Amino acid sequence: MTDHETRHPAAADAAKRHDTVEPNAQSAETHAQVDPKDVLITPDGQELELGITGTMKLDPPGRTSNPNRLASVKYALAGLLYVLTHEQSIQWATLVTLIVLGLGVWLHLSVVSWALLILALGGVWVTECVNTAIEAAIDLGTSAPHPLAKIGKDVASTAALVSTIVFVVIVLLILVPRLIDRIAG
Repeated sequence: MTDHETRHPAAADAAKRHDTVEPNAQSAETHAQVDPKDVLITPDGQELELGITGTMKLDPPGRTSNPNRLASVKYALAGLLYVLTHEQSIQWATLVTLIVLGLGVWLHLSVVSWALLILALGGVWVTECVNTAIEAAIDLGTSAPHPLAKIGKDVASTAALVSTIVFVVIVLLILVPRLIDRIAG
């Protein structure tokens, strides 16, 4: 059995096409070809370019964008309501957000301090929402335990943890000194 016969049929076809081009040919066709190692062959035989522009060339069937901005806002609000009612981490984030905003008003924070706190709070909210979305997508994709599903969920949770740690550090740097000054002063 030859090397071409042991590969996936689409990979063998791509290799045959690659092998038929003269190695030293300087034609536009030769320059336009993608290096075989930069192509992913899907189980159905589709070639996906792995280069930096490969993803932008994808146009999956059935994938449409939503030109209706109002509908997009509706879906975003639906997602917000979901995480507020179902995700304990977001419920805690809501409580912490309200406390931090209240303390910020009471302490008369500077614009820069407000900006840093809001960015840190936003980071926590965004990563918690993305974590929830990733977990839901993984659960949709597989109900059986799989190492890649575990990696995906664990890494998404790590992102949420890192953003929470950054938020705590920013709170400690901004609010705690001002709070001590306000109480002592």
